Amino acid sequence: MSSRTRLKIYYRCLIASAILLVGGCAMVLSASAPYALQTTKDAFFYFKRHCIFFVVGLFLFFYLQNLHYSNLKKIGKWLIIFSIILLVMTLFVGTEVKGAKRSIGFKGFGFQASELAKFAIVIYLADFFSRFSQREKSRKEFFIPIIVCGIIMLLLIAEPDFGSTMIVFSYLMAFLIVAGINWKVIAGMFLSCIPAVWYLIHFEPYRWKRIIAFLWPERDPLGIGYSVIQALISVGSGGIFGVGLGRGRQKLEFLPEAHKDYVFAVLCEETGLIGACFILFLFLTIIMTAFWLSSKIKDTFGKYLAFGIGVYFGTQVFLHTGVVVKILPPKGTTLPFFSYGGSSLVMSMVVLGVLFSIIKNAEIEDRSDVFVHDVSYL
Repeated sequence: MSSRTRLKIYYRCLIASAILLVGGCAMVLSASAPYALQTTKDAFFYFKRHCIFFVVGLFLFFYLQNLHYSNLKKIGKWLIIFSIILLVMTLFVGTEVKGAKRSIGFKGFGFQASELAKFAIVIYLADFFSRFSQREKSRKEFFIPIIVCGIIMLLLIAEPDFGSTMIVFSYLMAFLIVAGINWKVIAGMFLSCIPAVWYLIHFEPYRWKRIIAFLWPERDPLGIGYSVIQALISVGSGGIFGVGLGRGRQKLEFLPEAHKDYVFAVLCEETGLIGACFILFLFLTIIMTAFWLSSKIKDTFGKYLAFGIGVYFGTQVFLHTGVVVKILPPKGTTLPFFSYGGSSLVMSMVVLGVLFSIIKNAEIEDRSDVFVHDVSYL
């Protein structure tokens, strides 16, 4: 690929990323101000904290984009081990909020180990499957990443964090499919998870209530169906052009967790259908660039890493927006760059930095190569 084409890809993604990051800051300020004023007497409380995380993330972004992505192969296993240790620590010393322990607090700040685990899994799976496709492996060794991801999912369920559990499961399934694993193995895994999902839903009342709220929110509009209805009202209130940045009404007292789980609803109300579609287009630009790179890069690790980055952003964007527009049942998931949350913002910028490192350093084919590898011996 010519240097001119590489430069075009770089600046296209840079412009998309810059708009998303700046837009995210604006939406955090708009969505969090009423809640911050009510709870802390400082309308800029969450915005100022967001800016601190933004600076940390920006430093890591520039560091990683100037670091050759192949160096990440050396730390994949260690990141997984460190993530598991942090997840275990979270269960014992984590800060409990609404009955769940999802972050480790330190001097007024919290760190969610689940966000690090998502990044670690992408690195680990990219490293494993790049080596897996280059030499013969036994069936038993192939199940190692399944076991590793299973351990992480069990720890996430114990917090409990069902949203992150589904994200990790999606990562694993995506890598198995793109690696060309026998469909019988994938189908067997999927079917074996159905009893576990049923158990988690049936024996945890709040999860069952979320399913009910998703299917029939009108049955309890002031209870379990409240957030679903308010999110839809927020989306519909924006119309085509929106009511104007900072002028949304649903975030005032109606929409719960407006600056976190439902920030896309605030975006729809204030910027309208045009603004929401524009933001989704920018996300799609980054996601499709990652997938395009995965089909063009010569080295196998780079292929899988770029693919994993596309899945990383694509899964989270789909889950967050799907909940807001009632495609999916309610669950706590963040929208990268837009939702308030230091761990999510920093790790999203870290992953973005890795993508830019791939754009800058990867050796890219002039023609498309087949990405799916034959592992028919499974």
